[in-house]
Amino acid sequence: MLQKILDKFKLDCNSCDNCKNLEDDEVSNQTPCFTNLHENEKQNFIRLLRQTGRTLSNEEMEVVNEFLSHEGHLSSDFLQTKLTPKHIDISKEKVEEVLDLLCRYGLAQKVQLNGTGPWYEHLHIGENHDHLMCTRCGKVVEFYDEDLREKIFESAKSHGFDPLFYKTTIYGICNECKSKQGQSLPLTMISPGEKAKIVSFKGGSQLKKKLSDMGLVCGEVIEVLGKSGPIILNVKGSRLALGKGIAQKIMVTLED
Repeated sequence: MLQKILDKFKLDCNSCDNCKNLEDDEVSNQTPCFTNLHENEKQNFIRLLRQTGRTLSNEEMEVVNEFLSHEGHLSSDFLQTKLTPKHIDISKEKVEEVLDLLCRYGLAQKVQLNGTGPWYEHLHIGENHDHLMCTRCGKVVEFYDEDLREKIFESAKSHGFDPLFYKTTIYGICNECKSKQGQSLPLTMISPGEKAKIVSFKGGSQLKKKLSDMGLVCGEVIEVLGKSGPIILNVKGSRLALGKGIAQKIMVTLED
């Protein structure tokens, strides 16, 4: 995905042939071609500031520099953490103001993923991508599928709707998390839509009795229905709400 951006950018860089042999997650701000790409975006941003009569402080420009030096999905907390060792004193609110300005000027976009965020990612000119997100560990993978794009646009037009753009996030389980099948996990790690078998409890007899009275016993197969607030379970055809503190003490294995 990122290499396609470099190909379109047509950088005059001696390392570009080497970068073409790297995976997207290996191509980073440490390669000269990406340093050039980010510097070009910075200069575009500075020109936009001049055209609109805006000015930024030195601290605010450091936020811009830090954002441009990283690819992926970034949070204001992450950027503030990166700026602290550089002795740059800037509030989280001010970091978010700069990030929102980058969004308004077309250099970034703000996304919500699985109810978390906001996350900020680069908005490279000519770049289109969607997201795969692991609901267990939160890993996000960017992908682009021209066939998917065409089918979505065709579907929109068949309903009399003229599409302009779209963003898709597909939720699922990544390979790393799938490899842990069979291992016991806290109930809090199970994603909505998944079924799991209770195998043990981390607590005393009083907690076990309380859970047993609710139908939560070892060997019982339960389904997670929601996690946005309390954890909502399907237990023997009835909905049950659990606080995350208690759910953390219930160990389960995933059911196929």
